[in-house]
Amino acid sequence: MEKNRFHRHFPVKGYPLYWIIIAYIVVGWFFPVVGLIALVCMVGPVATSVWKGRYWCGNVCPRGNFFDRVLSRYSPHRPIPRFVRTVGFRTFMVCFIFAMFGIQMYFAWGDWNAMGRVFWNIIVATSVVAVVLAFVYAPRTWCSFCPMGSLSALVAPRRKVLPKPYKAVRVGEACQMKCKSCARVCPMQLTPYESRGGENGYLHPDCIKCGKCVKACPVKVMTME
Repeated sequence: MEKNRFHRHFPVKGYPLYWIIIAYIVVGWFFPVVGLIALVCMVGPVATSVWKGRYWCGNVCPRGNFFDRVLSRYSPHRPIPRFVRTVGFRTFMVCFIFAMFGIQMYFAWGDWNAMGRVFWNIIVATSVVAVVLAFVYAPRTWCSFCPMGSLSALVAPRRKVLPKPYKAVRVGEACQMKCKSCARVCPMQLTPYESRGGENGYLHPDCIKCGKCVKACPVKVMTME
């Protein structure tokens, strides 16, 4: 019998935002101009990350919501490959996606339907890749090297004096770092417990501020402030 995976699904309350991405794909098929709405999800995560970190990815992104609420129930939750988190691979993905986007947009420029179709095609193509990776590795494998997520992580606050809107997971000194429950439920497979007693909390740029680690802590020594 196969041993249980370290990471696991952890349900939390919230709005089912994944219907937005489903509606986007369906409506965009018939009305390509709707594809332009994707611009919001391209600019939003990076713009807000300057003062909130990758909060958008864990609380606003409809596709991320789909990963956490639907795919997480069926994913094997295997460890996300380390190489997809490397600077080199993430830089390649940013350049590759933006190059493909730029080339297609060049030929579609001036035609609103054609430009909308470019956005739609990229969202659909990357979503298919993301779903496949979710069933091979973990639900948010794509998020580990998503171009917009990578850019968001790049501009996320890392200094000692943090912006007021910034929310950081703080781990109390009482944490013994033995159960690792926070790491088990983290969609990004991070290790918040390593910041135990830290003044500024867990400042990993890929933390999506979903709060699952706080809710899963059995001794309640973690907070989101």
